Amino acid sequence: MAENFLQPTEEKTMEEVGGEYFDELIARSFFQPHNTRGNIFVMHDIMHDLAMFIARREQDQRIGSTDKSRAINFHYQIGDVVNSSEALEARMFDKDGIDSLWLSWSWYEGENIVDFEIERDILDKLQPSIDLKELEIDGFRGTTFPDWLGHSSYCNITKVTLDGCWNCCLLPSLGQLPSLKHLTISNFVNLGIVGAEFYFCQNDESCFETPFQMLETLKFSSMPWWEEWKSLEFNAFPRLRVLTISSRPMLRGDLPNHLPSLQSLEIQNCELFSYCVPRTPGMTSLSIEGSNEVRIGELPPLLDDLSIERSDHLVQSVVETTTLTQLTCLTSLRISGCSSQIWFPVSAIPPSLQQLNIRECRKLEFQMDEQHHSLQELVIEKSCSSLTSFSLLDSFPNLVRVQISYCEKMECVAVSCSLPCLRSVEINYCWSLKSVSTLWMAAPQLEQLSVLKCPEIDLSPTGDPHRSLRSLSISYYQKQVISAEFMNSQFHGLTDLYIEGGYRESESVKCFPKEGWLPASLESLELVGMKSVETLECKGLAHLTSLQRLRIDGCAKLENIEGEKLPASLIRLTIIRSPLLSKLCEMKDPQIWPKISHIPGIQVDDRWIW
Repeated sequence: MAENFLQPTEEKTMEEVGGEYFDELIARSFFQPHNTRGNIFVMHDIMHDLAMFIARREQDQRIGSTDKSRAINFHYQIGDVVNSSEALEARMFDKDGIDSLWLSWSWYEGENIVDFEIERDILDKLQPSIDLKELEIDGFRGTTFPDWLGHSSYCNITKVTLDGCWNCCLLPSLGQLPSLKHLTISNFVNLGIVGAEFYFCQNDESCFETPFQMLETLKFSSMPWWEEWKSLEFNAFPRLRVLTISSRPMLRGDLPNHLPSLQSLEIQNCELFSYCVPRTPGMTSLSIEGSNEVRIGELPPLLDDLSIERSDHLVQSVVETTTLTQLTCLTSLRISGCSSQIWFPVSAIPPSLQQLNIRECRKLEFQMDEQHHSLQELVIEKSCSSLTSFSLLDSFPNLVRVQISYCEKMECVAVSCSLPCLRSVEINYCWSLKSVSTLWMAAPQLEQLSVLKCPEIDLSPTGDPHRSLRSLSISYYQKQVISAEFMNSQFHGLTDLYIEGGYRESESVKCFPKEGWLPASLESLELVGMKSVETLECKGLAHLTSLQRLRIDGCAKLENIEGEKLPASLIRLTIIRSPLLSKLCEMKDPQIWPKISHIPGIQVDDRWIW
């Protein structure tokens, strides 16, 4: 209808004509009902296979006579190709309209015998046109690549991805591709050394003196037996901006020592890698994870983002010296997985820092020797384990967002100064936490509060109502929901409420919610994991005249809706992982359906009920 293929008649509308055509297509097995979604139709399996066959034939014809002005992306699946003669029939070299080529091999379980020479010859005969701009090779089964891959005649290639070439022991000479900007190499499980062959092609007489002269991003990942990168003295990578090396547990030695344009360096899980981070003037991002042998001399002066994970000596060398204060551009600092004793003075934090993320540093302690006025976001997770009273927030008066989790001994969050900018607080999995009352009073503009899995916390009224709060997430513990006062006296403007159950103190709850307990301003309500609830009380929801969305998730025993009907304002009801209620809704049970049928959108698991 959208393409004007259907026209109305005197007796029938265009929609009616379309309906008749669709019924005819179903009758002729063009379409069939979806396996699990009965109100959805999909193309019949046989017709789908036929359509795909025809599309492939037409695509081959188009590629054979394509106009060079049209960009084509081509995927060639090398599955049953058994020799180079079959590969040559594809005539890839003549298909000069292909901009992007993806060559992929299928690996079959139990396939052990591979003729490496035949595999190389097949790839050789699949040599594409020199107009190619992007190339991806997945699962090549040979040990070496043919000479065309990396030849300088491919002057238009800007992106190369090589993945899962498990048997390869040498990389192709990609350094001679004059326009290559982005290179990704991953899952080369048999590669041990990256040497001169990576930079130069022995059979190419027109080699460039500067390999990788245009390369901007380079990523190596998942190469478990790679031991050495022979950078040699080629003055390569003059324009490299981003270098990522991950999951190379055997890599030793050093990296290319001259990377004048490097802006971002990421090293992950290279436990034996002994490397001194270059002091490249333009570097703005540095991330080191699980690499204890990496050394930092003097940090780059323009560093904006610094992340150190699972490297004790690096954390200590950075935090416990005056190194950080010299970084006048640093805005984000992440420290994670440090098991050593760390003493972190607030005065050592760069004045420009806006985000501080501390995770799994249980022996880290802050020295609150001054205030820091730029920090906006603070994350503390599984850290500062010795603290029972958390008073760090006083050191950061302009905080906007705070997240604290898994601090087992912490009993209170103590704040003595005003936090006028604070908008979001998340405190989760703090089993001993009893009070956040001073934080509550110090943040008059707080909009979002999440307190989950903190069974000892008391959120009873503490004074003036919190009119700015819009979103609240809580676990259903007796101390938090002891009376209607808890909600109605404190949260006059609350619009989004998330209640999570599934804990010992919620096992006795059979009916929910109590009448008058929920704030009348609610627009969205989520009930999650309340496993003992059997009845949803309409009376407890009747006053919610602005409620638009109700979500029930993981309420295994819920099967009753008591009362007249759910609020008339509802436009969306979602029920998932609640099998008893789901079944009744799908059956349009006479005890349930009249109470929900007025809701325009009812979703039960992955189905819509009309």
